[in-house]
Amino acid sequence: MTKVLAVDDEPAALAIVAETLTQYGIEVDRAQNGKEALELLAAQEEEQGGYQAIILDIVMPVMDGWEVLAALKSRPQWQDIPVVVLTARATTAEDVARITQYDGVFVGKKTSFLEILGDLVQRLTLGKE
Repeated sequence: MTKVLAVDDEPAALAIVAETLTQYGIEVDRAQNGKEALELLAAQEEEQGGYQAIILDIVMPVMDGWEVLAALKSRPQWQDIPVVVLTARATTAEDVARITQYDGVFVGKKTSFLEILGDLVQRLTLGKE
């Protein structure tokens, strides 16, 4: 089964992401900050398959998305997990470049992120039936 980690400190945003992906048969784990996300990632190392993608907010308490991106790239077992950065924060060109440096994809929460989630679902489920 395809499994995604959604990380956001806003419960409503987490709910929308989880409900949308679940409709497509994708299992979603939720974390409310970066520290929780890294703990879930570490726990998944012991399970076969791990996460096929991460949907990540940038501005969060405890540990922000920038710290999560750095941690992902510092561990070989996490480096290749695709990341979609979904944030309401007004990002600068520097922020978008920084996200791209980590092989992430930036999506503003104010854009039609349900379309982006749909695209992610298609990519994750392509050829799986």
